[in-house]
Parts: sequence; C-alpha cells; structure tokens
Amino acid sequence: MKIIKERSQIEPMTPLEQAKQEPKLGVQDWFRLRQERYPVLDSKQQKAFGGVVLSREELLKENKKMVSLPSFVPDEAPILPGGPRSIGRQSQKPLRRFSGAKVIPANFTQIYNGESRSIYYDTSFPWVCIGRLNKPDGTWGTASLVGKNTILTAAHVVSGWWSPGGPVTGNLTFIPAMFGSGSILGATWVANVIGIAAWETPTAVDGYDMAICQIDRPMGDWLGYFGYRTYIDDWEDLSVWTHAGYPYDLSMGGTQPSYELGIAVRDDDSDSYDTLEVETQADIASGQSGGPLWGVFNDQRQIIGTLSGREDNFAEEKNSLFAGGNGLVRLIDWGRNNWG
Repeated sequence: MKIIKERSQIEPMTPLEQAKQEPKLGVQDWFRLRQERYPVLDSKQQKAFGGVVLSREELLKENKKMVSLPSFVPDEAPILPGGPRSIGRQSQKPLRRFSGAKVIPANFTQIYNGESRSIYYDTSFPWVCIGRLNKPDGTWGTASLVGKNTILTAAHVVSGWWSPGGPVTGNLTFIPAMFGSGSILGATWVANVIGIAAWETPTAVDGYDMAICQIDRPMGDWLGYFGYRTYIDDWEDLSVWTHAGYPYDLSMGGTQPSYELGIAVRDDDSDSYDTLEVETQADIASGQSGGPLWGVFNDQRQIIGTLSGREDNFAEEKNSLFAGGNGLVRLIDWGRNNWG
C-alpha cells in the first residue's frame, strides 16, 4: 500500500529552495531577452585597452569637476522594494586542527555590534549588477557594473595583474549575480577583463584604492548599471547606505553574496587627489573588497564608495573604509567615455 505523508510530515523547504522556486518578477528571464537584443561586438571591433594610468592633472582639471553620474535601469528589470530576497546566514562548520582546537583563518572579518549581513539570492535590479571578480590564483574580490562594458572594484583586488601600457595578465573574469559555482542568470554569464585603469598614486592610500575594468561583454546593456555620487558631509550619521559583496566567512569559498542595509558614514578624510576615505561601521570580511556602498537618490542607485578595507590595528575605531569622492566619479566617467 502506498503511504502518503501528511503536509506536517513533509520537511519544509529551506529559504534558498524557496527563493529558487519563486516565480521571477516582471518578464520571465528578462535578462536573457536583453542579452539577445544587444549582442556582443565582434572581437575585431572591440579594442582591449590593457593597463591605463590616469594622472593627477587629469583628475584636477577644473572643467572635470563632477558631482554625480546617472544609473541605468532596463525597462524590463524588476526592482524589489527594500532589500533583496534574503536567505539568512548559512551556518558554517569551524575549521579545526587534529587536536580539535579551532583554527582562525588568515583572512579577516570585522563585525560591529553583532552580525548584520545576510546572504541573498535575487534576479532583480540592482542586485544582478554586483558580481565576483575571480583571479587566476584562486582568490577573488567584488565588482559592480558602472557602464555598458565597465565594472568597478578596489585597486588592490587587481594589483599584480596589469601594468601601465601593457595587457591584462592572467585570466580575470567577472561573474554577475554569482551564487555557488556560477551565475544564477545562467552558465554563459561570464565576462573577461581586457582593460584596467586607475589613478596614478604615490602610495597605497585607501582613498586612492579604486580601479575600473573593461569587460568583453556589454553586461551593462543587459543588466543595467549603478550611478555614482560624490559624498558630502551633510550625510554623516544617516543610516541610509547599502553594501554588498562576496565574503569568505559566510559561505565556503566566498561563493554566495551578502548584503547589509542601514549603514551610516561616521567620518571622511580627503586627499590631494580629490578622493575620500569614507569611514563606516559596515560588517566586512575578506572577499568583499571592491564591493559598492550605495544609496537611492530620486530612484537613482548611486555609489559613493568602493570597499578598500579597514583601519589598521592601532586605530581606536577600526572603521571599514570605502574609497570615494570626486576621484571616483571622474574615474567612472573616463571608463564610460572610453569603454562604454
């Protein structure tokens, strides 16, 4: 006799299983429709810029002072109110030695007043514009779409994989909406980095820690992209900012993205390059570097900083630092004008 289990006996679905089974908002597979509409350029038509260093003089031209750049949201793209589809925080088994003692990973984690990050699984805007930047040595960072063929990350994420005037070395790839072994958008959603640009910097200062990458596929046309805005002091202590990235500590190998809402900027420090160290108490960990810090301005999703790291061990507050300022807006503007 066939036994039918009562509903109460059926094991409930996990939050991730529920997210995967929920119907997509708006047009089914809206991103694939746009991918078909805006094909990849023939390789002969697309120039790889390689490594580009922009000078301080270029940044400080009076006619180049900029306040903001607009975002782009495809008409087909769904936008969820509030945050993305959260699946909570995944429990991880602690690493242990043969003796049974816990192992503290070499990577760092900085948490303020209790963990505030959650893992998400979402195909809406702007969450699909954030992805993982994978490097040939097996390490990674976070990047976000800021133009048709342009992504933003931290300069230290791509350090060592390019040189001024030379080609990008190694196989750096950008996977938008990566979750697990690949993108939730499909197996073909992978772009190669063919150009990298950053400001000329005398030292590794956090305010300068920003870079843009040219990718070989017009993912910004397909998925939309963030805008940018120069941070101003009037916004200090307003808990209105959001950050997302790929931390090593919430999922094995940093393969699942996390987000945090309601972040406040505590302070900012400027420098001669017109860039800013934007200081927050966002919860961060290795792998989130290069991830965006953004807010909403009249329906515009605009970034004010890209994650650089945290203050050194001698600082009292040990704030999380984002690279921003006019230098950020100018760098993205250069990328859009030259790469798209």
